[in-house]
Amino acid sequence: MKLRFSYKKIDKNGKKALKETVRAQKEALQEILGSLDSDAVQLEGRIEKHPRKPLYRARLKLRLPGRTLAALEEAEEAGAVLHAVFAELRRQLERQKHLMKSDHLWKRPRRRAELRSRLKEATPADEESRRQEYLQLIDPHLTALYHFIRRELAYHQALDELLPSEIGADEVLDAVVVRGWERYPERPAHLDVLPWLTGIALEVIGEELERHRARERSIALEAAPPETPMDVTDDFDTEYYEYHEPEEVIRLEDLIPDLSSAEPETAEALWERNLAVQKALSRLPRRWRHALVLADVLEMAPEEIAELVGVSAERLPQVRECAEGFMREWLEQQLSEEEIADLTLQDLLALPLEETVPETLQEQIRRKFGSA
Repeated sequence: MKLRFSYKKIDKNGKKALKETVRAQKEALQEILGSLDSDAVQLEGRIEKHPRKPLYRARLKLRLPGRTLAALEEAEEAGAVLHAVFAELRRQLERQKHLMKSDHLWKRPRRRAELRSRLKEATPADEESRRQEYLQLIDPHLTALYHFIRRELAYHQALDELLPSEIGADEVLDAVVVRGWERYPERPAHLDVLPWLTGIALEVIGEELERHRARERSIALEAAPPETPMDVTDDFDTEYYEYHEPEEVIRLEDLIPDLSSAEPETAEALWERNLAVQKALSRLPRRWRHALVLADVLEMAPEEIAELVGVSAERLPQVRECAEGFMREWLEQQLSEEEIADLTLQDLLALPLEETVPETLQEQIRRKFGSA
């Protein structure tokens, strides 16, 4: 691995100690790279001190064949910021290696161990039959489940309740499929397959939301932000935002179906209307949003929705009424009356999305559960 590292506004004594830290951190990265390490792998970085404040910024960019990883950290101590930025880059590198090996399908070590143990307990014939049965059961519902997961992540990211780098739709779907497999023998008989999987998806996303909140609480808030922020307009920062896993960002715009077949004027009006609908949904309380999406998009039965939302079947109509009232009021402020006057809420929500589960992910799932 080739290294290019620069030091800005760092004195000679401090630079000597920092160079030793960079050398040790580079060796740790090389251990993670393993067989991926070569002259084609390049590590670029820089650490700089704020001209007036006790604040340091460190930035790294690791160029891999076909992929670039980037990390950016700030701290009041030079050594601390170097450890933090290299730790973030190691995290991204570990994740990239798991993705390359398809390990993200089995990302929880304890769950993998439990699953292997359960597989060994079954006879080969019983195991093959059950795997085939499970795959046939869930396969028709993966696209609808994937769309629901993408919607939920888009809404949470729009509200800054999740960061795009924390979890992706493919990771959630992987976790749901594996967790569903573990619970398959105890699947509730009163729930259809899609509601059952959707409940697991809400559980997985809820756990990630709680981890995000815990991380937010752990951030020290005592230190005031610098009066004069560092200049972040250089090329390195531009490349950081360009390369920092942009494919994992799910915007509200991404939930709008392709309207290219419509007339330009009609397509633009429909796009604006659909975006307003998605923004309104993101502003709903979570329970209200689920009540609408599960009914009007996934077309679940009221008793299934009530169980997933966590209300009684008798109270569900009241929840829907509150959600619909909020949606209507918000849309009337954003759109003209003519645009929504003759449309029901189901007409506004039930828009067919063309995007399906990525073929590579589908194939990986089928290989895992389709044959022994």
